[in-house]
Amino acid sequence: MKRFIVAAALSVLSAAPLLAQTPGQRPPGQQGAPPQPPAAGPGEIRGTVVDAQSSAPVPSASVEVWSTADSALVAGAIARPDGTFRIQGLRPATYYLRVSMMGYGPQRTGQLTVEAASPRANAGNIGLERRALVLETIDVEAERPAISIAPDRNSYSTRDVAPAATTASEVLESVPSVQVDADGKVSLRGNENVVVQINGRPSPIRGEQLAGYLRQLPANVLDRVEVIPNPSARHDPEGMAGIINIVLKQNVDLGLSGGLTLAASTADRYTGSGNLGYQAGAATWFISYGFNTDNRDQVGVNDRTRLGAQRAPISYSEQDIRGAQGNGGHNFNGTLDYRLGGRDVVSNALMLNVRGATEDALSAYTELDGTRLLLDAYERVRDSRTDNWMADYTLAWKRTIEPRTHELSAEVRVNANDEDDLTSLWRQTTSGRALTDAETNQTDARQYQLTGQVDYTRGLAQRTKLETGYKGNARWMDREFTVMRDVLGTGAWVRDDLSNALEFDETVNAVYGVLSHGTGKLELQGGLRAEYATREFSLASSGESFPHSYTSLFPSGLASYNLSDRTQVKLSYSRRIRRPGTQELNPFPNFFDLQNVFVGNPRLNPEYTDAIELGLQHSGPMGSVQLSPFYRRTTDVIRFIVDTDDVVAGREVTSISFKNLDTGSSWGADLNGTLRMGQRFNGLAAFNVFKMVTEGTSGEASLGTDAVTWSARFNGTFNVTPRTSFTAMYFYRAPMQIEGGKFDAMGFANLALRQKLYGERMNVTLRLSDPFNTQRFRVRAGDDNLIQLTERAFTSRAVHLALQYNFGRPPRVRQPRQDQPQDGGTPFGGR
Repeated sequence: MKRFIVAAALSVLSAAPLLAQTPGQRPPGQQGAPPQPPAAGPGEIRGTVVDAQSSAPVPSASVEVWSTADSALVAGAIARPDGTFRIQGLRPATYYLRVSMMGYGPQRTGQLTVEAASPRANAGNIGLERRALVLETIDVEAERPAISIAPDRNSYSTRDVAPAATTASEVLESVPSVQVDADGKVSLRGNENVVVQINGRPSPIRGEQLAGYLRQLPANVLDRVEVIPNPSARHDPEGMAGIINIVLKQNVDLGLSGGLTLAASTADRYTGSGNLGYQAGAATWFISYGFNTDNRDQVGVNDRTRLGAQRAPISYSEQDIRGAQGNGGHNFNGTLDYRLGGRDVVSNALMLNVRGATEDALSAYTELDGTRLLLDAYERVRDSRTDNWMADYTLAWKRTIEPRTHELSAEVRVNANDEDDLTSLWRQTTSGRALTDAETNQTDARQYQLTGQVDYTRGLAQRTKLETGYKGNARWMDREFTVMRDVLGTGAWVRDDLSNALEFDETVNAVYGVLSHGTGKLELQGGLRAEYATREFSLASSGESFPHSYTSLFPSGLASYNLSDRTQVKLSYSRRIRRPGTQELNPFPNFFDLQNVFVGNPRLNPEYTDAIELGLQHSGPMGSVQLSPFYRRTTDVIRFIVDTDDVVAGREVTSISFKNLDTGSSWGADLNGTLRMGQRFNGLAAFNVFKMVTEGTSGEASLGTDAVTWSARFNGTFNVTPRTSFTAMYFYRAPMQIEGGKFDAMGFANLALRQKLYGERMNVTLRLSDPFNTQRFRVRAGDDNLIQLTERAFTSRAVHLALQYNFGRPPRVRQPRQDQPQDGGTPFGGR
């Protein structure tokens, strides 16, 4: 199977040109013309851009289509060499055009009406007046809305929802339905099993590594964040909660452009980043570099109360934690696109990340009997160092015969990741002497991944489109975990039986087909993805192997109906999968402190989720509102199993293992709204409520849970003057029940003041994070044997100062990259 994956991936690019030797023909008069968006409606607007004095054509002029009803940007195009343009895919409505070109003054046309009975509107000749070109700062006011709603996704503009953010992690904190915890882990609607994509490709790293990467990715290179709760069968089915797609800025201005950001805070956090882009002729390239260092103090408790008959306390173990965590690293992103003629594009994308993390913690233990008499007092020290590097390269080819209607693409992606971790622990007296029970844990993990895929899109008829393709993925991981112990503190180190080594191999082969069709106000989409997956989990120390293979089908469906030009209702369905990770599979104990340990289950099965979502959305001149009730049912649910009375490696501990429960259900609703009051204020509010129910297997009903929780978020920006703005953000999550425990409520706020200098070239931002010092983590868990309280608080309240400088030509209307939909685009091939 590995050989098949490698052969398929390496043959993708060599075979792709042979698959497209018989291209379709363009309509007459459009040979060599820039690609236009495909039809979402029957209407079109055509015309010619000319010099007002000489009547000569003005090639490459930017033509924007704006809706008269709500002043929203609908579509755009570039005039052909003869000055003509033709913009298709417009729904019946009233529009106006805005035409601009360097060296000319902008021109706005009168109203143009597209009717169902008469779908073609002719703007005639649009004359541009010559204007002297002055090479100085130009103020550009962007009108793109903060949120763009499409049938399958919501897109959030980075500059609107998080104007003061310096990292990608801070941007995600401001996106509705998305939460980022104190460790940087991302969840969607309360579910951490969400796939994070970068430019439409799944992130090759997960967990703590992904959290560290997002803290180093500069916010100024992010264009938008797309939330896709019910992806179609074209997407990978991983991620029970859906997909969060981070779209980086890649459509650079014509010519040379770039930016520089420097930021510092009172909490010992520093960020520096820069980006540079260039577009000329057939080549477009974009590079960015970011450096981040984040050092935070942490305090917390980990108290355990052991219970006896009638839940009477037998003993108390109280643990007070003080320490510091540090994260820092370097991040590089680079893309190079080269156009081969008018139809073929070869793309290269490179991601490099080097990250380091430290943790120094001192835990003061107090052991008491049931009457709270002192039995013992001592300290335990934890000193941890982690080094990680990641390299990811993608080579892609795409032939565009008709944009988003007839396309063929192929790509090969390779990824390598290496992580080294060394943790030292020891016990000492409260005076810091008499070191005993010393231990070192060293982890050396390597992972390699190879992906190959081919995608084909073909328009079958008016507003009917077929998408199909193949994807193969292979992943190999080796991990060595070495435990050395010096029980008496004499320097005599002995290898412990907890040492282990594992190998993990996984392959997934998938084919898919998605058919989309629109008729009148109704848009329909149905798809099916079939996968065959294998995994083999091997323990080198014991020679045990746990192979597993399975076949899965993932149907998807979407129906969208336009009640009016401003109101839409939709219904979507998809099936998702969560494959267990290596930590959940590894049966060797992994202590994360003296009293708590992870123990994996190598016989875990994947869990499957069927998700249904109903959506109602309405937009108007002052904003939009969206209501999305949802329901998810999961089979073979993977859940934490907490045993408070376990003994592992001779220690009385609380163990956390994993088990497939029978079923789990969650249902709830998202309510999102935006408000824009002219140029003075724009805001975004979101409310999310959901109920989770899990059912244990027969005889294990106590493992189930039945809980309701909710969260709310508000972002608002008030423009004090055209150059000065004030932004406020607040997030709150209500208490949440889990199996055997409860998460306490959590909330935090951010305030920012932003000042523009030199037009749009420079801005200075002063931000106050968590002014009320409420961002903390607290969970209670227990049973009839033990009650445990865990709490952590990090240095989150701080003042941040950021300086951002941009240079280059002013933005121009350009065709989007074909592998990314336009804001507000639809999966049906148009608006």
